[in-house]
Amino acid sequence: MIHLFTANPALDLELILERPRRGKVGLLRQYRLEAGGKAVNIARFLKKWGVPYQLWLGAGGGRDPIHFLYEKLLKKEGLKAKFLDHQAPIRLNAVVEEEGRKSKYNHPGFPLTKQAWPLLLKHVKAGDFWVLTGRLPKGMNPSSQTQWIREAQKKGAKVLLDTSGKALKEGLRAKPWFFKVNLFELSEAVGRPLKSLDQVSAIVKKMGLTHGAITDGAKGAVVWDGEEAILVKFLPAVKSPLVVGAGDAFLAGYLKTLFSKFPLKARAVIACASGAAVAQTSIRQFNTLTVAGLMNCVVLKGLNNE
Repeated sequence: MIHLFTANPALDLELILERPRRGKVGLLRQYRLEAGGKAVNIARFLKKWGVPYQLWLGAGGGRDPIHFLYEKLLKKEGLKAKFLDHQAPIRLNAVVEEEGRKSKYNHPGFPLTKQAWPLLLKHVKAGDFWVLTGRLPKGMNPSSQTQWIREAQKKGAKVLLDTSGKALKEGLRAKPWFFKVNLFELSEAVGRPLKSLDQVSAIVKKMGLTHGAITDGAKGAVVWDGEEAILVKFLPAVKSPLVVGAGDAFLAGYLKTLFSKFPLKARAVIACASGAAVAQTSIRQFNTLTVAGLMNCVVLKGLNNE
């Protein structure tokens, strides 16, 4: 079973604005409110592939009106989640588009009860995939996540990590079975700027990380498993000022292929095509047939991972 966990879910508000032409009041042309969180995005993609999963979220499931709204939005999409903390508020994120320019604003979130990680650990079984995604809420100790990864892997689970900041830096100390981040996030974790994917192989080997993927937008991604490493790239490159959810689709594509026990090359191709599908359309319009059609545009290059 694939378990998807985000400690810091959010209500995502998308606004399309028009600046004031006369006077002080502009026009709100469109708005959309959705249940957000990286694990929720991945669940959306896996659902369309027909891959079974269990969705876990930190805050929610309580009597707060926002909790009710969040669950209603999930239900509208045919998604269902289990919540760990019924008291913590659910944060609000916003994507604002004004005159063709998009900007994203994220709330840092609210810390969860200390019982959240132990409660989650009770459900871990040998052989399961546990995908930890998204930033931890502000005030939540990253060492709790690190200890959880170690305990879950002692139980025989395969932990996949997709986070950033201190949560990534601390999480990598636990040597997760797999991790997926972008080049900037890896730079933060190792404490020095990385300018290209060419620098990745030596760094991850030194850190003892034997399975993972590092993405760099339109420049592609490095994917490796043990001694086998591949540079994967989509041609022609998708150019967009703000792509929301492409990284989540990349990870979802990789998960789909892990579930189907595909070899590394097939995993890399489908993951790359999945990310490109979202970059070309959107999370909401993601379609598995589109992914299949884009696979012919993915190019691979074997890397020496010695």
